Amino acid sequence: MSSSEEILGQIDRALSDHTVSPDAMRCTPEPQPAPVPPVPVVPFTGGHLAAREAVVRRLVDDHGLTPDEALASVHAVLTGRPTEQQHLVTAAARAVAAELAQRIGQLFDAFTRALEPAARAAAATLRQLDEALRAAGHAASSRRGGRRDRKAWESPYGPPSRRKR
Repeated sequence: MSSSEEILGQIDRALSDHTVSPDAMRCTPEPQPAPVPPVPVVPFTGGHLAAREAVVRRLVDDHGLTPDEALASVHAVLTGRPTEQQHLVTAAARAVAAELAQRIGQLFDAFTRALEPAARAAAATLRQLDEALRAAGHAASSRRGGRRDRKAWESPYGPPSRRKR
């Protein structure tokens, strides 16, 4: 059976089906909006594993432990078991956290330095806009706009209704 015969057969079945109205043949479904792609999220275990590896690397480089000893010490501290290198693991974790905080601070400093020219340009543009509006007779005001021919409490819709207390 060709595809056109299948389509005609579907139409015939739909027309003879009394549960489907004839309008259903003319209606098309609403187009669905494109799905919003999900925000990529780094799972906690990935960050946890990266931090563990950084501590292990620091223990190997700074304190001369073998990779297996360092990994076993870090695992013991994470699970709460006593180990001889607990003070080394704690010191290495603090050093890794301080290094990461320093890198994040440097990143934020670079980000603010990069945005500073754009912020200055935007401020200059807004000043020019304010000057142009003032020259045209529009005054910038922090108060809400509205009619000035009646008092603030007066409403164009009549007096406010009384609330029951």
